[in-house]
Amino acid sequence: MLRFKLGMKDLKERTFNAAGFSFLVYSLASISLSICLVNIKKELNFSLTEAGLFGMLCAIEQTAVLFISPVFAAKFGKIRVLRTSLLLLTLGLICFSLSVSFLTALLSALCMGLGVANMEALLTPIVTDLYPGDSGSKMNKLHAFWPLGSCTGLAGFGWLLSVGISWRFLYAGLAVFAVCICLSYPSSKKVPLPPSDGSFKAFKKVFALPPFWLFALSLFFAGGAEGAFAFWSATLIQLYLKASAFYAGLVTACFSIGMALGRFLSSRILKKVSLPKMIIICSLAAFAVSLLFIFINSLITLTVFLFIMGTCLACLWPTIQSFAAVILPVDPTALMIFLSCFGVPGYSTASFIMGIIGDRYSLFTAFITVVPAFLILIPVFFAAACKISLINRHCR
Repeated sequence: MLRFKLGMKDLKERTFNAAGFSFLVYSLASISLSICLVNIKKELNFSLTEAGLFGMLCAIEQTAVLFISPVFAAKFGKIRVLRTSLLLLTLGLICFSLSVSFLTALLSALCMGLGVANMEALLTPIVTDLYPGDSGSKMNKLHAFWPLGSCTGLAGFGWLLSVGISWRFLYAGLAVFAVCICLSYPSSKKVPLPPSDGSFKAFKKVFALPPFWLFALSLFFAGGAEGAFAFWSATLIQLYLKASAFYAGLVTACFSIGMALGRFLSSRILKKVSLPKMIIICSLAAFAVSLLFIFINSLITLTVFLFIMGTCLACLWPTIQSFAAVILPVDPTALMIFLSCFGVPGYSTASFIMGIIGDRYSLFTAFITVVPAFLILIPVFFAAACKISLINRHCR
């Protein structure tokens, strides 16, 4: 019996680690466009607006897949779906590395989107299944792999591009990494995860709750604020501060280092501080810091700014999801997936709006207008969701 328990613990850890590395490669694939954008833009000839549209179309596709991913999870199991998703990501990465035009690059990215959409949907709830009753500690630890991937990708890819390595080889290398992660998952038969409710009744129950829509809107704006810095910072540095791809990657990596540090710290702090208090404090701090962007005039000041902003934003996405799963009486898998249906388009909507403002005015203008507007709305919608949830609980 003891050996069985130890074996199950090892399988849980292996599954958790594979999920973490899945987040890592998902992050690397997403951030690679940011650091490679100037090179790709020159080679494939497209504008900043088209670059923003690129992300927007992929987000629309991902959102559509997210809505049906609970059905896949219920029918085939989370681990099997995640493995298939990694193979789709691999195919998309290979095709993207061979792209010769904006259209072929877009089609390849849409193939990648099919893979990462299911990863976005299932990586968060799989932690809830592995560690039921988690305070948010494991969730923040898992989500720390995202900024870790962004950080290593920005610094590593930036350096490789600066020494003359083609962006095409970077995408081919990511494809190999994705296959390796796919093979690292244990068999779904060996890891007994609770079944997901993929019925229409379960979905309807989630959508019928008014607090869900408010939590979803807070996640939409949290995703948008995060996406603004993750997608456009490296481009801003190269176009307006006239730095090389290497320095652009290095400076933007400070945002990801701040996020990784913030999430690791959050996993400890949340053992002592309540989830709602953490979200309100961090979102208001991020808003206050965003107002200082107008004073940015060098790589050093931008580096410090991005690190602090990353630390402030770090806990928002995973902690909003964790708290919603605790307080709302619905299937947690369906709930987290549908919350992500708002976070993902939020991430890309901000990028798209900023691309339009960047073409008409400047990316600097986009940063000082779009980001504060998104950030101030996070605590507004979150606080409203908490209040309605508590009223509903007392009524029951």
